[in-house]
Amino acid sequence: PEGYCLVFTLVLPDGLGDLIFGENAVQELLDVTPIAWVRCHVSDEQLRPGEELIAATAARLSFNLASAGKSSLGDKISPQRLEQLWGKARARFLAPWIFGLSENDQVLLDLAKRSQKAFWALTEYGRSMGNIHHYSEGLGHLIPTGWSCDGSGGVFRSILRAARTATPWRRLLLEHCGLKETTSARVRLWWFYSRKDDEKKHSFRELDRETMTGEELPGHVRVVSKVIPVDAEGKVARGNEKTSGEKLAEQIFQAAADPSFKPQVDVTCAEVSAGCAGQLSQFLWDSNLLSPPEGPQSEVVDIIVAPNVFISWRKASPEGRAVARMREIDLVQRNGSTQVFTFPSSRKIYICSVRVPREEMRTFLEACEDPVYTTGDQSLAEAMWMGKVPCVKPDAKVQQWHLALTAKIQGVMEKVPDLGAELRKLVIDEKAQQAARRRSKERSEQCERQIIAQLGCAPSQWNSTQQVLARSGMLG
Repeated sequence: PEGYCLVFTLVLPDGLGDLIFGENAVQELLDVTPIAWVRCHVSDEQLRPGEELIAATAARLSFNLASAGKSSLGDKISPQRLEQLWGKARARFLAPWIFGLSENDQVLLDLAKRSQKAFWALTEYGRSMGNIHHYSEGLGHLIPTGWSCDGSGGVFRSILRAARTATPWRRLLLEHCGLKETTSARVRLWWFYSRKDDEKKHSFRELDRETMTGEELPGHVRVVSKVIPVDAEGKVARGNEKTSGEKLAEQIFQAAADPSFKPQVDVTCAEVSAGCAGQLSQFLWDSNLLSPPEGPQSEVVDIIVAPNVFISWRKASPEGRAVARMREIDLVQRNGSTQVFTFPSSRKIYICSVRVPREEMRTFLEACEDPVYTTGDQSLAEAMWMGKVPCVKPDAKVQQWHLALTAKIQGVMEKVPDLGAELRKLVIDEKAQQAARRRSKERSEQCERQIIAQLGCAPSQWNSTQQVLARSGMLG
């Protein structure tokens, strides 16, 4: 259709947050223009689950294209068709994109330079794109993102526009756990959304089902003890273990200094081995979930919905779920000494590994308790706008988590720009476009000066690794 906008989304292999970011951008822009959406999955394994995740949104669009793995856009669409798609678009958005991590980078930069058609570029919250004005020859304009109240950022509020559904989440999750909605117990739902890569960090001890004397459990419900590292005082062991993002960043800089260095992608360590409690252990501790329940109802059913825990169990289940009854907790000190605590039969705590569909997130979160755990830009934003409190430091994007909580505590969340509204302005408001281009150039030039000072040489002398680090926002 005439007047369409073109959106490119780079989906990295460490999760589907990039795809949700792109979906939010598409949904926000659909209010003012038809959309053609091109999705570039870095991992072949992510293609199918990713495309299933955004199928409903993709079905509303005039044009869709998805590539994966080593295949570039050139393998999926002819150069002539791609150039036509780029050139005839009303506006072009990279949402999100990180330059330096995909062979499609040069395809897009070459398209822009040949056609002299500029593009708007967004990356994950709080990250820069280095000296984008330099390497895009003035055609790439960065739109800042993140939890900033001074106008230098913005986050999506798309969940506030999502329709509520009639799905009875409490009843469904009780059924998953083999319980009936008629239970007289107080039912509490908890949201724990961790990185898929961090599954092995969470330590459990599987128990014999015979330990559940006097209770009948459905065949699919396992019985576990949650293993929690503690310090000498018996408090959860926090430590100062670096996040996975920090560990990977260190290896990137090592590789830049030593070309023979071979980075390890799997940097996750089980919490007991590390002597530092994982996020689930900290969440159990900090959310007050383990505290004696308040109020007249002594019997409580707590269901922790954790889609990235017990993944292998869930994959083996024909129902696409994995459920464990947390019967005990093991408090383990560094010297190996262990205290085991058994919950009374009136405290039923379940961990339910099940996916929550995107269209259900608003309704689901509204049914959950206020303390939550999230990781990644979009899950954090959704929780914050739903009035939740991400009570545990995440394993990535820690700075954005701090900024979001600070905005909530200070009561200034409304001052954080609505990223969807900002994108729509870039399509329909000439003054907004001019201002955004000017600010992008200023930021790019400032960033370039910082990188030059950091490396001690001009951009023309940066080696290939330094160029990647600069473009991906790791320098400056």
